[in-house]
Amino acid sequence: MTRPIYIIGHKHSDMDSVASAYAYARLLQLQGGKHVTPARSGELRPEVDFVFKRFHIEPPQVLSDLYLQVRDVMESNVVAIHTSQSLLEATQLLQKHSYRSLPVIDAHKQVQGVITQEDVAKQFSLQLTSEFDSFVDHFAPLQRENVVRVLKGLVLLEGQRELGQRILVAAMESQTLRTALEPGDLVVTGDLQSAQATALEHGATALVVTDGAAVTERILALAREHGAMVISTTYRTFTAVRLLSMSVSAQAMMKRQVPICHPEDYLDDIRPELLQHNALPVVDSKRRLVGYLSRTDLLNARPKQVYLVDHNERSQAVDGIEEAELLGIIDHHRVADISTSRPILFRVEPVGSTSTIIATFYQEENIPLPPEVAGILLGGVLSDTLVLRSPTCTPRDKRIATELAALAGEDVEQFGQEIFAVATSILSTQPAEQLLTADFKEFVIEASRYAIGTVETVNTATLERAVAQVLGVPLETNGHTAVVDGLVSRKKQLVPFLPRIHEAMEALPHRRG
Repeated sequence: MTRPIYIIGHKHSDMDSVASAYAYARLLQLQGGKHVTPARSGELRPEVDFVFKRFHIEPPQVLSDLYLQVRDVMESNVVAIHTSQSLLEATQLLQKHSYRSLPVIDAHKQVQGVITQEDVAKQFSLQLTSEFDSFVDHFAPLQRENVVRVLKGLVLLEGQRELGQRILVAAMESQTLRTALEPGDLVVTGDLQSAQATALEHGATALVVTDGAAVTERILALAREHGAMVISTTYRTFTAVRLLSMSVSAQAMMKRQVPICHPEDYLDDIRPELLQHNALPVVDSKRRLVGYLSRTDLLNARPKQVYLVDHNERSQAVDGIEEAELLGIIDHHRVADISTSRPILFRVEPVGSTSTIIATFYQEENIPLPPEVAGILLGGVLSDTLVLRSPTCTPRDKRIATELAALAGEDVEQFGQEIFAVATSILSTQPAEQLLTADFKEFVIEASRYAIGTVETVNTATLERAVAQVLGVPLETNGHTAVVDGLVSRKKQLVPFLPRIHEAMEALPHRRG
């Protein structure tokens, strides 16, 4: 199974991280990457939705975490057997694909059970312990279609009666045959016309004539009179009986009470169940078969592959990053605490946005930027640099923004103001905690965790109410909070001082005691 490569930004994905993830995924796709998927974490912000809709692009899919799921390792091209198909067909499929079990599905692809090698062995065992020279008594009625298929038979007469459960071999005198025969029996015979006639006259619902022997008009007329089915097969009697015993339907032989799993289930949650069974059918919400998960799949499971954009702090990454295979990091923040066991692509530059770096990649690779990709990258640059007014904005950001605007057919200032208008339009309606944590990043300093959130608004009253509601303190200088004029950049104006803030916190009397 081909593993996808995910490109994803930080938790609480903002415009820059979502734009960077999408644009870098497109770049890798244009370079031949067939299984590269852009992703995002959390809800889609209004301004991000606005920009993607403006350029008619479907936003990246939500990826809540990087833990392995059933869909990551299951077999998608599933070989299954229909409930009405024969045990012989199930056996052939098991042998052909070297499987130990097969899911059994109905006409709607819904899983009804599982048939295993043990079920096949059980049926062979029943053959050996039955009175094989006279009759085989099935626990389920024989199916016409299956009987014809397993015998590769030629139907000489369709008949009108339902088949029973017993297969009787007419290798005896007529008197003995009359005694052994029960209504509904399927009788297997060679070219002995007396045995054929006796079987039809005493209740046989079907007559199987072996060795390709001719069936006379008298026998056909007799069968027609009694509403019996007549089948001719080239197999010898011994082989025909063995094949008939394998004509029982998969539904009759399958295990019905079988555990199932779903594509979104986590592998660690399914592992105990899988260790008790050889394999598990994977079904959707309507119990339709979409995959099969075996112990071999579990043993061959490999971690998800991922590139991180717009962050390199473990605390800011989606859950499960420690279990993923990290292929690269593209960022414009400080170098933090993520480490790898082998070399990766690592590109961190002192610019105002990751979108600026991604746009540079296209130029370096001499790959023309599609106008719609240029548009969302422009949105990323303008959002992260406060329409090129942030202290983090560099001449390179401004140059790239101008180039992107030309490709996308946008005016830098007007487009930037539209983005911020959308971003601030819903602040008054957001729940307080959501307002404060929408753009929330965690930082680790000497094992202590600090969090910095940003809210962009022209109405501070909304922010003051949210702070008071969530933190229980007013937004004013009172020992709990500080108001700093001109503070607009988390990355450049606050994060660099976190070590000093940490030292000051550690020096407080209550921390020492």
